[in-house]
Amino acid sequence: MRLPNAAVMAVLVAATGCATGTAFLCPARGGPAWRDVGSDHFVLRTDLEVRDASKLLARLERLRTAVVSALFDEVPASRSGVEVVAFRTEAEYRAFAPPGVDAYYLRSAGGPPRIVLSGQLDSRQRAMLAHELTHHYLSSVFLRQPRWFSEGLATLMEPVGDQGDGPLLKVGQAPASRLARLRNSAYRVTTRELLVWEGGQTATHPALDYYGASWLLVHYLAYRTPERFAELQRRLVRGESPEAAWRGAYPDWDPARPRALEALDLALETYLGAEAQTRYRQVPETWHQEPAVRAIVPAEVHAIRLALWNQGPDKGASALRAEVSEALSEDPDHPLALQLKATLTGEPTIPLARRAVRGHPDDPRAWTFLAFALKGEENDAERLLAYRTAATLAEGNAAALHNLSIELLAQGRSGEALPVTREAVRLAPWSPPLLDGYAAVLADLGRCAQAAEVQQRALEVLPERSGQAARQAFKDRLRQIRVQCRMPPDPSPTSSPPSAR
Repeated sequence: MRLPNAAVMAVLVAATGCATGTAFLCPARGGPAWRDVGSDHFVLRTDLEVRDASKLLARLERLRTAVVSALFDEVPASRSGVEVVAFRTEAEYRAFAPPGVDAYYLRSAGGPPRIVLSGQLDSRQRAMLAHELTHHYLSSVFLRQPRWFSEGLATLMEPVGDQGDGPLLKVGQAPASRLARLRNSAYRVTTRELLVWEGGQTATHPALDYYGASWLLVHYLAYRTPERFAELQRRLVRGESPEAAWRGAYPDWDPARPRALEALDLALETYLGAEAQTRYRQVPETWHQEPAVRAIVPAEVHAIRLALWNQGPDKGASALRAEVSEALSEDPDHPLALQLKATLTGEPTIPLARRAVRGHPDDPRAWTFLAFALKGEENDAERLLAYRTAATLAEGNAAALHNLSIELLAQGRSGEALPVTREAVRLAPWSPPLLDGYAAVLADLGRCAQAAEVQQRALEVLPERSGQAARQAFKDRLRQIRVQCRMPPDPSPTSSPPSAR
């Protein structure tokens, strides 16, 4: 994998961040060196020694190969690599991680998907990464993914992450914690509830119950109805709505048929009591080459930390100011540090942004900062040029293309925006904001049916942890598209009809 240019800033980091709980020494102050270490599908940004980083990369490549071998007969072409930030110690990692999270995966904004962890992979981390990598690769194949389908397959892959390095891979094992919760639950999520699961606060059960129920349904369909499950997948790949795909593949379990889904629930109850079926897949030879290694300059080490600042616990704004100040002492023109300085101090942004561009004319983040700073119609031409320059410099960066397309749309040039936003979504089909922008461009061009479908896709890939306000905003824009284009109300129900008694 080619080592990337610095990622383009898509949003400002909030100025209410945290400091690390332990003293941090960047390389300029005598701390351990940071480096990019690249393999075929990952680039590792880390303060681990090269030997340890290479071992971690090999484990990640093996995990990726296991996941795609278990999911696909023919491995899909990878549309983007995955960035991994690996801290040398657990203490360093905890300063930039949500409480109780052993590793996490950021993939919604449109830049490179990013895994963040400490410098080892225990069984819990491997299970989480297998889950999230499943989402990553499913998004490159399926145009539509109901939440039960994507989470069920991702949960099905969790035990794959905890297997050895042999040539055979056992697929279908039940994740022990999920199975225990399913069997001990007094009231499980029904299939009727599961098929309309959107996630977020609209759910009527704890999220873990939906994950377990999704695993059970997907496992049953894959092993007891393989031909019809394959038909369901073909329909979702083509972009059929989840409701139509389900009815087409499973007409006997049409939710509109009296007691059809209740009969499926009974079958699932029996299936849960039996031993989980499994199968074996051959694992192709994995990566074992010499990694590409490049030093990370001290100011960029601070930039990595600042990009993850709000993921960790809040330890006071003064620490954020100190981190920004340290970054600027090492690189007075650093784009991210100057942008954060403007946010923290209230200084005029345009002079700081021009300074960033003068100091780093080849850094797309500097041009993105300038574009953000140039407000008002009088700056339309220069702002558009800045976004174009950022997109050119950040070749293959979906966030940069998204920024450009939204600016073109805002300036009434949706025809020019269409190929740009289409390419952004091709590169990052998992990103709700990018799909949202694509839908807006399509709606502005009067392509109403396609715009509504894309906006629905944005809702489907919205992360489970997204707040209700964000979810509602996406729904509101879907309604606005339908009203704007004089389309009938959304034909897909938000809730299933009650079962016949």
